[in-house]
Amino acid sequence: MANGPVVIRKRLGRALKQLRVQRRRRLGEIATLLEISASKLSRIETGQVETKFRDVHDLLDVYEAPAADRDRILDWANRARSPAWWEPLGPSSSGVDLDLLISHETEARAKRTYCVPVAGLLQTEDYARLLLNRVFDGRAPDEIERLVRLRTGRRHVIDPGRSDAPPLELHVLMDEVALHRCADPEVLRGQVAALLERAAQPNVTLQIVPFRAGWTTATSTFSIFDPREPSVDRRVVNVEGTGSDTFVDDPQAVAGYEDVWTELLGVALSERDSVAVLTDALGR
Repeated sequence: MANGPVVIRKRLGRALKQLRVQRRRRLGEIATLLEISASKLSRIETGQVETKFRDVHDLLDVYEAPAADRDRILDWANRARSPAWWEPLGPSSSGVDLDLLISHETEARAKRTYCVPVAGLLQTEDYARLLLNRVFDGRAPDEIERLVRLRTGRRHVIDPGRSDAPPLELHVLMDEVALHRCADPEVLRGQVAALLERAAQPNVTLQIVPFRAGWTTATSTFSIFDPREPSVDRRVVNVEGTGSDTFVDDPQAVAGYEDVWTELLGVALSERDSVAVLTDALGR
């Protein structure tokens, strides 16, 4: 199993492949030159393996990469080898590829989410614990607490003081049902107060999809990740399902979710009216 953030590995692989294609060099030819197998080079280009720093150096030399490209790609190679913050917490047994999800949240420029419960990046610890206990009923308390730590740890990407990169631009369209469906009124009140605080951040946009909007074509929670490095990263959609998540980057499929997002935007309340709804919910 490869270590390090998967999105950076894929970014590194695509950048190296772009250089090879631009030089009109065949994969087998380069593999022979570097004395590695063609299958290994293919796995490097698709981000399936952790790439040795020496291999990246050699590939950049062969491709005669410009200095600016070299510096950028070597930085990615170094970061791709560094353990991600969530790896010590271990793999998820929830049916969700948290490595891929958190890696996308960490490396994206923006994330747009339509959610039925409160979006994961906006959940308080108490709300997350209550929700995870319900979704994963019967799991050991230690496992639930591990999932809570993973979920709350993800929130650093939207913090204004984030140090590793600019804070993620988060736009959430939240179904109004999230303001009513909670087993503990005090937990919900604390969650609403936290939503109001987050909505005041310049990098967070929060809008409510009200009951009066009626039915929409959205059938589940989904997120669209807009890349920070559009020349090598793809726009990706994460669709949440019962027991498992799906990630899609096929342009046609992504375009379909863009249409759904546009539809939801058309029926969502304005930011100002959404804050008013949240303020009213806090007073209930």
